[in-house]
Amino acid sequence: MLMKHFWLPALMLAMAVTASAQVLNVGSIERVNVNGLSIDQAVLSPDGTQAVVSLNTSDALRVVNLADGSHRQLTQNGLTHDLRWTADSKTVVYQQPSYNQKHLRYKEVKAVDVATGTEKTLQKATRTLNGVAVQGQQVQVVNNKKVKATALDGQKVAQAPVASVSYGHLMLTVNGKTTQLDPNGSERCSYLWPSVSPDGTKVVYFDVNKGCQVCDLQGNVLASFGQLHAPAWLDNNTIVAMNDIDNGEVFTSSAIIAANLQGQQQVLTDASVIAMYPSVGADKIGFTTPTGEMYIINVTR
Repeated sequence: MLMKHFWLPALMLAMAVTASAQVLNVGSIERVNVNGLSIDQAVLSPDGTQAVVSLNTSDALRVVNLADGSHRQLTQNGLTHDLRWTADSKTVVYQQPSYNQKHLRYKEVKAVDVATGTEKTLQKATRTLNGVAVQGQQVQVVNNKKVKATALDGQKVAQAPVASVSYGHLMLTVNGKTTQLDPNGSERCSYLWPSVSPDGTKVVYFDVNKGCQVCDLQGNVLASFGQLHAPAWLDNNTIVAMNDIDNGEVFTSSAIIAANLQGQQQVLTDASVIAMYPSVGADKIGFTTPTGEMYIINVTR
């Protein structure tokens, strides 16, 4: 078996959960044996069968089969930041960095067919990329506050809201028009990790001054979750994020937290592992550790 069930951590996890609100029903925690890979971050496919991972040892992105841990290279150079899967789990949209002679950083946005490796450039190299969103087979790239929409399935393009960041400001693009949202004001703001809920009605983000919050498309704050980092939508009412602590040099602890708009929070992992950068697939939450391991939490709702 290439995937091991950690029943003792799962038992400890159940004990930890009793001290917090019940947001999800948590099953086992499984470590994925990735055959020697040292993983930095992982992004699960919507169907929960695969993950695209970045590595601590190279700039390559690899695709991991979560059932047996087998893996293969997707691209020699790519980022997991803002990496998105299409809804059918067949295509990955990712950013590829490059540098010019003056060492200035540029980014391209590409779509790659996971099965064949066929790539399509959606955005040429630019220094003004704000953000990327995928809904179904529709890809929207916000560059210099302007949106370019592409339908990978050849159907009519239907634009969904896109949350992005420009010079620290939280931006929202609706029907091709980008405006400055900044729910907590536009002074001394620094927003990170924004994304729109699956139903297109809310935005989760992290504000260095206010912490992790959810607002509506008009910028009205609906919920505040405290110092939770790297939030991701589990469904339209629930996010998962990490509560990480460091000593200025290394991470000393980190737990994966589930939180809903009703104010409930549930600790999903315990102190036996430093759990970071959650990602969501079908009834699965993936996370990685600073030592390069990858885990799967099996959940039901």
